[in-house]
Amino acid sequence: MGGIPDLKALEGAVFSSQTERLSALLERGLGLAPTATNVDAFLEQCRHRAAGLGIRDDAYFDLLEAGGPSARTEWMALSPVLTVGETFLFRDAALWRLVERTLLPDLARLTRPLWLWSAGCSTGEEAYTLAIVARRALGANAFTVLGSDVNPKAVAAARVGVYTQWSLRGVDHDRLDDLITSGTQTVRVHDDVKAHVRFDTHNLNDPNAFPPAGMSSFECIICRNVLIYMTHGAREKVIERLASCLTPGGVLVLGHGEAQGIVTQGLVIERHDAGIVYRKPLQPTSIKERPSQPKATARKPAARPAHAPRTSKAVLKTRSAHKPAAPPAEAPIDAERARRLLDEAVLQARSGKADAAERIAASAMAANPLDPEPHVLLAALFAARDAFKQAEAALRRALFLDPACIPALWQMGTLYRLTNRDRQAAYTFARLLARLEGLPPDREALPFDNLTVNELTTLLRAALGEPADA
Repeated sequence: MGGIPDLKALEGAVFSSQTERLSALLERGLGLAPTATNVDAFLEQCRHRAAGLGIRDDAYFDLLEAGGPSARTEWMALSPVLTVGETFLFRDAALWRLVERTLLPDLARLTRPLWLWSAGCSTGEEAYTLAIVARRALGANAFTVLGSDVNPKAVAAARVGVYTQWSLRGVDHDRLDDLITSGTQTVRVHDDVKAHVRFDTHNLNDPNAFPPAGMSSFECIICRNVLIYMTHGAREKVIERLASCLTPGGVLVLGHGEAQGIVTQGLVIERHDAGIVYRKPLQPTSIKERPSQPKATARKPAARPAHAPRTSKAVLKTRSAHKPAAPPAEAPIDAERARRLLDEAVLQARSGKADAAERIAASAMAANPLDPEPHVLLAALFAARDAFKQAEAALRRALFLDPACIPALWQMGTLYRLTNRDRQAAYTFARLLARLEGLPPDREALPFDNLTVNELTTLLRAALGEPADA
């Protein structure tokens, strides 16, 4: 007589089998080392995508396993919730000094223009940093930078080239020449730097994705803090593919320890104080003018604020906080005068005259106590000198006056990120994204920074790690 089946044992076996299948798929599709967290996130997103396509979960897993164009599209859609996008401008200053002062000048003797690749660039900070140091080392029109990432939302944000003060942490003031730091809410990459950078989606773990974007060889490839999330086997294959894209004499720069335990065949290890560089041996070849690469479709740039000098930290630290004077309870509202004062305060902020900007903004608040925008400007000025408590208080006053104030919500979410309150940041960004829905895409969203609704929506989707839609 047969025994009663152990349902718990059967459920456990099914769960174990599904986990093994998902883990194998993660490595196959993105090269990721499976963890309890990313396997759960992967399963949830697979179910979401399967429902959107109107197929069963198992059929969706079969689609991923089959490979081909459809599977590649799905991996791009899944990537935002599975990949880590933490990055900032000039991350690891010593390495960038090595690139600027040693590696690029040496490589410039090989060919012209240089082709440079930031592989796994997330929202573009590393690609723009590479372009800035290349422009300093080589001059304009002597290089082209490709920035690539598997996350299409991150690539879209990279093309905007607008960041928060969070992306400037640790950056020396002498590195700010090619950035626009207006003293308000955002940091912009200059258009003359952006002109040398193109972005594309690219999966490093897909052998059919090489060479990327029609660019057959590169003199310098930088791929840092990407491979650490991959399995040993995936890292080995990716390094091999990256090496195959190097021009003879070209260099590959990886993150610390990312090639540990891997034999980098065909590459020579160079040890520098700033880290290890892998160089492809130079073979005798004639040096010729490199033909121009296909250009990306030109996009009409948004109006940019004029570049403004940044006041030194030493001066900023000595400033006393300017608390806006509370207007009299019966003070008449003069909206027209308040707007003129606010416009003047913005001009002063963009000129680096933070003290004057604060005083004029306080006067604008006195002229119109019901306008939230002077509070938002004051918050940006406070945050620029790390007075985060004062900045938060100013933003709370702005949101009290207008709970749906777009510039206040954007800056509050950014402030939460700066102070490591990620959950509050995500909630605030999601609230702002909902606020932007239905607004004209070309409407101005951040009046102090000339940022449109479409551009801000792109940045928010990348910050929230939203998956691509079907």
